[in-house]
Amino acid sequence: MRGSSFIFIVICLIILNSCFKEELPQPSNDNTTSLEPGVVEGVNWVLADARVYVLNLQSNSHNVYDYFDASIQTANTHITGGTINLIDSIRQNYTSWKFQNNIFTLNNSTSYAYEYSFGFYKVYGLEDGSARPIEVKTVTKDLLVVNFHNAYGSINGENYNYYTELTFIPQGSSCSNCKLSVPYGWVYSGVWNANTSNPTTLEGTRWIVKRYNNGLSGNVYPNDTLDFISQNQYTINSGTSRNYSLSNVVGNNMKSLSLYSFTTLGGDYGGQVQATFIDDWAINNSKFQDLFNVNNTVTLWMIRVD
Repeated sequence: MRGSSFIFIVICLIILNSCFKEELPQPSNDNTTSLEPGVVEGVNWVLADARVYVLNLQSNSHNVYDYFDASIQTANTHITGGTINLIDSIRQNYTSWKFQNNIFTLNNSTSYAYEYSFGFYKVYGLEDGSARPIEVKTVTKDLLVVNFHNAYGSINGENYNYYTELTFIPQGSSCSNCKLSVPYGWVYSGVWNANTSNPTTLEGTRWIVKRYNNGLSGNVYPNDTLDFISQNQYTINSGTSRNYSLSNVVGNNMKSLSLYSFTTLGGDYGGQVQATFIDDWAINNSKFQDLFNVNNTVTLWMIRVD
């Protein structure tokens, strides 16, 4: 009798097990040596690469995009609308992070508080008053990969959940191919088209920088000409092309304009402008900040001439 009962139980377990739904295999991070904070902290990590994972909540499509290619080295991780948080603006081979003694230093210039718990860093006191969780995925002495800025948003009437994967290497080192493999179930889809989050474009317009004031030297009248030659590049006085981004600001009727290598002001600057500024043909009395040193601020006046 006992033998028959045992055989019956085994048969039942086999039947039940065959009914369980098979789970999708998860990607492995074979490079991970430890997720303890001591492996990450005290190192000046420089951004080597970045990509964004985008889940379309309507179609359930899972797509992975690069942020950077040979012509694009800057991006904003808030893909469905701009923010004023400096940490969201990334630049390949320039953006740097350092965690040390509960102080997070961005780009060797701007500092915030942070705390660490179970593989997550949380950076506090961003420019909009928020905090940003950062999940450590892979870390060795030569490589740091994190998941960053997990958010929801809408583009052209469709809803998305997305997050950014940032790959860092120690300052002064190099990496020929630092990307992790694309996880099972996701489809690599090329380079992210930032313009999908921006229904209004500067492409084809020409502007004159009439005046700026940095509070120290008084008013300066450079009269530099800015030509926006594509959806993400512009020139100054017909010179070398450089990058820019234009995106919506969540929660108000403004847009976020970032001008990289903006030598008129002496660096990379960004600010909030009226949403109607292109149709108004003017940017008046707008505050722009150095994207990598928030203490450098100027007031800017520009007019559109074409």
